[in-house]
Amino acid sequence: MARVVLIDALNLIRRLYAVQERPYLPLADDIAETTRQQIISNTRQVLAQALKRLQQELQPSHALLVFDGGHSVWRQQLCPLYKANRKPMPAILAEALPTLITDTEQLGIRCFMQAEYEADDVIATIANKVRIHQQDAIVVSTDKGYLPLLPQGVQIYDAFARHFLDTDYVKQKFGVAPEQLLSWWALVGDSTNNIPGVTGVGPKSAEELMQLGASLNQALQHPDCPKKLRQKILEQKQDILVYIQVLALQTNLELGLNLQDIRLPEQEA
Repeated sequence: MARVVLIDALNLIRRLYAVQERPYLPLADDIAETTRQQIISNTRQVLAQALKRLQQELQPSHALLVFDGGHSVWRQQLCPLYKANRKPMPAILAEALPTLITDTEQLGIRCFMQAEYEADDVIATIANKVRIHQQDAIVVSTDKGYLPLLPQGVQIYDAFARHFLDTDYVKQKFGVAPEQLLSWWALVGDSTNNIPGVTGVGPKSAEELMQLGASLNQALQHPDCPKKLRQKILEQKQDILVYIQVLALQTNLELGLNLQDIRLPEQEA
């Protein structure tokens, strides 16, 4: 059975880079070239170590490091607020990315970037296809946006805490099932993606509401649904539908990849 590890590249790399940059903060505009090169060198080293450790911990037969393409705009067109609060990539890291990609591919792990797609949609598409064929799919990321994939049997691995995130984790952290997360975030908001949610709906009321039905519609139709809460949500129904659409991962992209393309060298015949 194939064991496919899909790594959210910038989720991993930006956190590794931040640790290397921290001793030199605040960075001057005219940072010394020796300092710049030291930060890049350290980042290259810790990325290589992290990738090797992931191979040891997860024992994949296939692996792919997926980067954002940078030209996906449909979510912003639907919801101009989407990710409007994101800080730009540090200039030193942007400069180092081509080198980091080269280093990764020299380790035998293919890197993938398609201009019009966000990394999480690429990863969700591949994970979905892998699961359709009853193979193991493991997403390596701390991004909570992948958690709705859990019901499809996709595994989510936190490379920093070094453990899998499962249904119990979701219920403990959010108070709802993985299948309900998109509705939950649409109601209470998602600061990571700059989604405001419904005015006046907090985590507690949203959790109590989602306990009334498997879906938001079912919960709203339940006789125990508070009338004021129902009215508040219905008044912002169109916004909620947009938020859910924006937060949902795409799983049917045409990528032109197959498993043979991402097989690790150690597993080749």
